[in-house]
Amino acid sequence: MIRRLLLATLALAVVAVLLGPWVMRPVGTRLAMTEDPGKYGLTYEAVQFSPPDRPIALRAWWLPAPGARAALVFVHGGGEDNRNLPYGGGLALARDLVANRYSVLMIDLRNYGESDGTAEGTTFGDLETNDVLGATTYLAGREPGVPLVALGFSMGGATVLRAAAGGAPFRAVASDSAFADAHAIATAFTIAATGMPRVLVTPFLWSAEYVHGVPLGRGTTLDAVRGARMPPVLIIHDRNDPIVPVEHARELALATGATLWETDVASPGPFGTHIQSYLRQPREYVERLTGFFDGVLDAEAAAPAA
Repeated sequence: MIRRLLLATLALAVVAVLLGPWVMRPVGTRLAMTEDPGKYGLTYEAVQFSPPDRPIALRAWWLPAPGARAALVFVHGGGEDNRNLPYGGGLALARDLVANRYSVLMIDLRNYGESDGTAEGTTFGDLETNDVLGATTYLAGREPGVPLVALGFSMGGATVLRAAAGGAPFRAVASDSAFADAHAIATAFTIAATGMPRVLVTPFLWSAEYVHGVPLGRGTTLDAVRGARMPPVLIIHDRNDPIVPVEHARELALATGATLWETDVASPGPFGTHIQSYLRQPREYVERLTGFFDGVLDAEAAAPAA
């Protein structure tokens, strides 16, 4: 009986090793667009631009706000996602931001949505930082003189933090559910995404990383921001997040000098409260987020000229 159990476990481990490269590919899953901003009563334009590191096309929605006080770069997460942030209520949130006088550029990162792909695929915020830098260059040309801010979710949250640390001209940055280290959350993400038993996750991830080259080691957000000169930062994270433990947010807040808002909401399902804070408490979320941005912009406007 024990021998059969061991053989069965070994067989499942072999299957996990074989499936790892297929299930956890180093390219973004192309989640289909099922909605557009027009369904939320928003005026919008489909636009494209290029990042500074590659001659590829990145595609986005541009949502202008009447009398905009800033333009916001909106960055989705990894896994199955795109510029609409469908699992986090992205278009509804964009509507609320526009209503609060923030124009929004909702971008598809490379290898996601309708943007071009790259040979190395997703790098968990490393090369994707260039996509955010490309977005700021595009906005500087389109909306000269308008202050820029950013909001990112999960991998997108990590990416906007890395972009700010790398010199992106943001007046303020907000990051929701970001990881400090992609490698540290790979097990929880794999279980939630696949339903795989924990005993099989280790060979699965080994296969994904070392057979097919999923570059989990490049998702080192904390290392990228530590010691960097940062603009004002707001970090949003739920205490019950089963994918990215709240300790990641606390480490990032300490490293960036951020204001940390720890939410405490309930959400069922394998991904739990990950990127769910807006959906669970939309009014407070928008008030806190726009209040943070407004406060930074107001303080700058009130500061005496140098």
